[in-house]
Amino acid sequence: MTIRGSSSILGDTKPIWIIDGVLQEEIVNLSVADLVSGDANTLLSSAVAGLNASDIESFEILKDASATALYGARALNGVVVITTKSGKKNQKPTFNYTSEYAVRDLPRYSNYDLLNSQETVSVYREMESKGFLDLPSSFQGRYGGIYNIMYRAINNYDPISGQFELENTPEARARFLQQYELANTNWFKTLFNTTPTQTHGLSFSSGSDNSTMYASLGYYTDGGWTIADRVRRITGNLRNTFYLSDDKLKITTQLQGSIRNQLAPGTFSREEDLVNGSYTRDFDVNPFSYSLNTSRALRPKDNNGNLEYSRYNWAPFNIVDELANNGIEINVSDIKFQAQAEYKFNDNLTYNFLGSARYATSNNEHAITENSNVAAAYRSNETTIVRDQNNFLFSDPDRPNAPPRVVLPVGGILITSKNALVTYTIRNTLDWSKRFKDNLHGLRIYGGQEYRYADRNQSSNTGYGYQFDRGGTVFTDPDILKKAILEGNPYFSASETRQREVAFIANMTYDYDRKYVLNLTGNYEGSNRAGKSSQSRWLPTYTIGARWNVDKEDFIQNSNIISSLAIRPSYGLVALLADNATNNLAVFRNQITDRLNNDDRENFINIEDLQNTELTWEKTLELNLGVDVGLFNNRVMMNFDAYFKKGKDLIDLIRTTGIGGESLKLGNNSEMTTNGIEFQLNTVNIDTENFRWKTGFNISKFSQEITSLKQETNVFDLVTGTGNGNAIGYPKGALFSFQFEGLNEWGLPQFLTQQPDYDPAKPYDKIDFQDTDNVLEYLKYEGGTEPNLSGGLANSFTYKNWDFSFFISFSGGNKIRLAPTYDSEYTDLDVFPREFVNRWIVPGDENRTNVPVIASQSLIQSYGSGELRRAYSAYNYSSERVADGGFVRMKNISLGYSLDKTVIDRLGLSNVRMSLQSTNPFLIYSDSKLGGQDPEFFRSGGVAYPISRLFTFSLNVGF
Repeated sequence: MTIRGSSSILGDTKPIWIIDGVLQEEIVNLSVADLVSGDANTLLSSAVAGLNASDIESFEILKDASATALYGARALNGVVVITTKSGKKNQKPTFNYTSEYAVRDLPRYSNYDLLNSQETVSVYREMESKGFLDLPSSFQGRYGGIYNIMYRAINNYDPISGQFELENTPEARARFLQQYELANTNWFKTLFNTTPTQTHGLSFSSGSDNSTMYASLGYYTDGGWTIADRVRRITGNLRNTFYLSDDKLKITTQLQGSIRNQLAPGTFSREEDLVNGSYTRDFDVNPFSYSLNTSRALRPKDNNGNLEYSRYNWAPFNIVDELANNGIEINVSDIKFQAQAEYKFNDNLTYNFLGSARYATSNNEHAITENSNVAAAYRSNETTIVRDQNNFLFSDPDRPNAPPRVVLPVGGILITSKNALVTYTIRNTLDWSKRFKDNLHGLRIYGGQEYRYADRNQSSNTGYGYQFDRGGTVFTDPDILKKAILEGNPYFSASETRQREVAFIANMTYDYDRKYVLNLTGNYEGSNRAGKSSQSRWLPTYTIGARWNVDKEDFIQNSNIISSLAIRPSYGLVALLADNATNNLAVFRNQITDRLNNDDRENFINIEDLQNTELTWEKTLELNLGVDVGLFNNRVMMNFDAYFKKGKDLIDLIRTTGIGGESLKLGNNSEMTTNGIEFQLNTVNIDTENFRWKTGFNISKFSQEITSLKQETNVFDLVTGTGNGNAIGYPKGALFSFQFEGLNEWGLPQFLTQQPDYDPAKPYDKIDFQDTDNVLEYLKYEGGTEPNLSGGLANSFTYKNWDFSFFISFSGGNKIRLAPTYDSEYTDLDVFPREFVNRWIVPGDENRTNVPVIASQSLIQSYGSGELRRAYSAYNYSSERVADGGFVRMKNISLGYSLDKTVIDRLGLSNVRMSLQSTNPFLIYSDSKLGGQDPEFFRSGGVAYPISRLFTFSLNVGF
């Protein structure tokens, strides 16, 4: 693979990806570093039908005016162009087999600053002394760990022996808890595997005078990094090229397809609690989150080898059992057909046609069996205390005096969803070029048209009472549908999106003596996602670029030092349509009024979005200055770029007066500037017959400022560090904090509060996560959440048939919000960071520590439960809980060996290569305050997994 241009692409948006000439909108998170480090196989094949990393012939990055010559307004932040392999003319039939075997390392508790089980139980004992973990709350509460297990044993009477399982004496209880105190369970070993992944690929290529062919078949299997995962995928790729009419006409057809089956842990959507400033999720069985957030004093099995159950959502819970009864199966089918035609009218004029069609479906089944904790939670009503607390039971508003009751008496829940995508791309272009007057003048004129069509359909259905162990028989209590509807959870949904875009492209390039080059590009694009007004829907954009090839000047050509030198200025207007641009027309939804009694409920029409006829493209004016330098016969190559961007008409929410029925409305309400520099250096340090050493280094930095923003962001978005914190004068996704002012005499956190009506007697009364008025007056700015500095260092060594390389990536300039681990109340399921050892315990500790106290029942009653919960949430989002996001990571280490040609010839093969590779082997540097939290991974639960350490063996055989 070859790279042209900088390998670090930064700015306002992600780069666009072009694969065999077609825009790939689904690829949004794949970076060039992923391609270089070998992670592309899984990422690419999951986003593009039938494409594996072994099918890639080359990729290059365009950052200058040529990026917009074909891809127009979308080329805001660079273009990554990928070309797949094809056969060669007059090539004899060639087969190539590749295989990869990769093993992921298990996460280690040594990488995370967490208390062991003995230290954790000591915290539980302190909680017990402060009025928590008593029998009623642990035995009948929503959550319970080792104390719940102990109280169940105390309450378990054996009529045969006439004794309880555990005596309720201090000595017996201490002995019982000691086995958990010494458990020190390694949940990573319980829930994670080292099962290797396997990738097998077989390709065939051949060619004659009139045609070429390339075909590949790939198989990937992953037994799962955790006991809840599994992936199997088959891919196919067939590409034929035909040369007709004495090579004037070239036709290429390509068929790609993939089938993927995947298992993932069952998960529910995360919800924001704007009142208390936290995220909640009723059920989260993510193995990584569970391992980090669950007490190591718990055990997966008891002393007899039986599964041991704690208490979660008022029901028995064992993570191993739950993952076997609560999972998501994903089936994806993806097929793409593409045809290209090129006809040369003469040596100067060429016509090109591209047509592409793609159909993809994804069918998901979230199976929550009758044996799951989720189903048990819907049926948990063993006592009146549990019955009155359990929000999974149904309180019928038509029967206000009736107690809550079970509405999922049998069976489980089957949630099915389907996503379908149909896309078409049609492009016609003419390319004319000619040189005049003894090749002194050159002119190229390029023009074309492109049409893009995309239909997306989504639907989902929630089936209650599905009996998995009885052949799928359905037994549904009608009141569970009533419960779902009353809670605003539709049991069925469907939506569709229609996207139509047209672009007209014109480009002219003139050069004088190949020294002075002028490039003019104009685009005229229209989209149905913009407003009805023609001035909004259709947008002309342009780019003016120039290039001075200084190395072709007489005063440079005879230089023994400078081999190549070029200066590249460009200026232009580029544009994008944000994904959330959906209110070009009014959006109305049929809904049902939210009233207590069912007889009072009725249909009504809700105005989801008012029409915005003037909704238009987000525009960016960009000035770019670039210099390319080659020294010593191009053994030293340097590229330098400086860019200055001014974004306007950026789409954002704005709070209105409510006239028309909508308080928040999307519109072109924001402006932002981004200025940055990029530098790349490639050197050939040693180049001899048997040994070669090459080095590549790149670095980029940018600064960003929001200059206009109509929407006032609330405190919660500003302090959580999820990238939603936007404010005038700061970069996009800024991070703010409550200003921590130490602990008070009771060990509670204090904050700098500047509201004029602040009452010291009620220190937490003004903590309002929904506040939007003048919040920057009392919040502290920490920095951006997006790195504004990034780069990498690569070295490759070749000695005879051996090759060795490593790639180091680095990033910085951002801040990270530490995981929110503090609360006013804990349970005996919780695990605590090591800093809990230094927590406030007795008066006077506020002078030695900033770790707040474990609140007692009396302290909660004194301040109020809600007030104190907000206080601890504010501490989680305070200046004390911020770390630097900069890091240096060893991204990739690779060692390869190719068999000697004489040996290959003797075996009748064309090539044999073996390699060992380690991906993400270790962090070289990160802020110690992170305490093991990966600076590139945000713990969000659900199905999110951290970056894994990967060891790969690859074999490539050609015959």
